Amino acid sequence: MTLKRKPYARDKKQRINTVIELANNFIEEKSYDDLSMNLIHKITKIPIGTLYKDFPDGKEDILLEILKNYKDEFEGEYEQFDDETLRDFIYHSLDIGRKRRKFLIALQIETLKNPESFLLKARKHVSELNMNVFKRVVEYIAGHELKIELVMDMIAVWKAIVRQHITFRNLYGSDEKFMNMIINILKGMAT
Repeated sequence: MTLKRKPYARDKKQRINTVIELANNFIEEKSYDDLSMNLIHKITKIPIGTLYKDFPDGKEDILLEILKNYKDEFEGEYEQFDDETLRDFIYHSLDIGRKRRKFLIALQIETLKNPESFLLKARKHVSELNMNVFKRVVEYIAGHELKIELVMDMIAVWKAIVRQHITFRNLYGSDEKFMNMIINILKGMAT
């Protein structure tokens, strides 16, 4: 007699995508604090052991997987930069962030819980992403090609400042003022 496996057990990718979609929607519609591995288990019927096998650090790993899924947001749309496309890119990134404000707050929560561990994991995930668009942005701002280490540092600063601006609802003033500030910061880092 053979046991019939549940569909989620056979297709790991589908199972992970189901969890990511559920978690992302839950964060945006309700809250990150109320999300738990037990809740995901109850909703999806995926065994708790399987959830922890896929996401060993629980919600933290799920959050980073959601972050990885945002990687294609800008690809193909911004091949070349000039002042106008740079401005459009910055406004577009702010719009995307504002739509995902609760997700950005969840990232801040995890960062504050265990900064060294989470930032190390986040950096690993970010290095797996296609960073070509962000590389082109910071090199356009710098006016020359940059070493990848500096590009990664500039991107980290960019993302941290954008998160703060969005999380604290225009912390740095108007979007225009913010855009000029971030360009000046990145230019300074590139020298």
